[in-house]
Amino acid sequence: MRAPFSILSRYLFSTFIKSTLIVFTLTSLLIYVLDIIELTRITNDASVRALLGAVKLSLMRTPVVAEQVLPFAGLFGSLFAFLSLARRRELVIARAAGMSVWRFLSPPLAAAILIGLAATLILNPLSAFLKSKADEIISVNFEKSAQDRNKNVWIRQKSLDGEAILRAHSIDNSGINFETVTAFEFDHHGIFLHRVEASSAHLKDGFWLMSDARVSTPGLPPEYHGTYELATFLNAGQIRQTLSEPESISFYDLPEWARSTEAAGLDSSRYFQQYYTLLARPVLMAAMLLVAATVTLRFSRTGAQITSILSGICAGFMLYVSNKVMADLGAAGMLAPTLTSFLCPVIACLLCTLVLLYQEDG
Repeated sequence: MRAPFSILSRYLFSTFIKSTLIVFTLTSLLIYVLDIIELTRITNDASVRALLGAVKLSLMRTPVVAEQVLPFAGLFGSLFAFLSLARRRELVIARAAGMSVWRFLSPPLAAAILIGLAATLILNPLSAFLKSKADEIISVNFEKSAQDRNKNVWIRQKSLDGEAILRAHSIDNSGINFETVTAFEFDHHGIFLHRVEASSAHLKDGFWLMSDARVSTPGLPPEYHGTYELATFLNAGQIRQTLSEPESISFYDLPEWARSTEAAGLDSSRYFQQYYTLLARPVLMAAMLLVAATVTLRFSRTGAQITSILSGICAGFMLYVSNKVMADLGAAGMLAPTLTSFLCPVIACLLCTLVLLYQEDG
């Protein structure tokens, strides 16, 4: 009895791998075409050279966006695979042969987890590398877009005098020249000391050199200085680092990147959140497959109903949105990244398992 089930397991495994990859490939192609159109519209250049540049740049930008839609590829790929098996009566035959739902789901779950692992360990480093290269090209050839990314920046720093929070209207690509700066100074006990408003700030070795500064101290009239020095431990490399998006950093580099950012006194929450989100991706893929299973397996004999399929799609969408909201809370430092990354996928897996238990055993 083992050989047929072994063959069937391999067949189910390959079926779900293929269906998920097909949906993911089609979605990536759609993203790629839309990005080419968007870049062509932004450049407003219909020449062949501009079009070829847009094609190349879109090819580098697409993987990082496609990563975000991978859970939906897992959901729709699973729905497509389950419905195809039911339409060909293969699912009915397997269930009639006495195969339990858990044994039937083991190969698809292994496929979902494998795709999640491959996306984290292989696709993410590749997409992060391509995105960083694309950002370099944009900063050189699309100066306005690069400037827009460096506007309204907040930085929290530590120094010998305590801590400070800086807000800059804009920062140049070197990371050392700030325009229209506001700084809030605190002592080592977190007590507010000064508010400094300056037209510009230049990062020197161990301090910020602010020009045309207005210093406001509680209980005292404002003071005006042609130049004002604010101590800091930061350097230009660390500032450029904190301006980097987590999506442009490889999974393997995220822990070291987060630790070095934290050591500089900057907020590292979003880097830790990205790291644990990637770790939790296989669990999220498994949850999407179980969501699809709950709305398709019970109709293996009578045929699936459109309302149930739509409810499964809505459940998968709610899971994705909930997981995204939790990730935003973790990136803001409001909750632990391990909690925000694993909570929604694990709860979804448990709820789907409960539904399947009820459908299987009553």
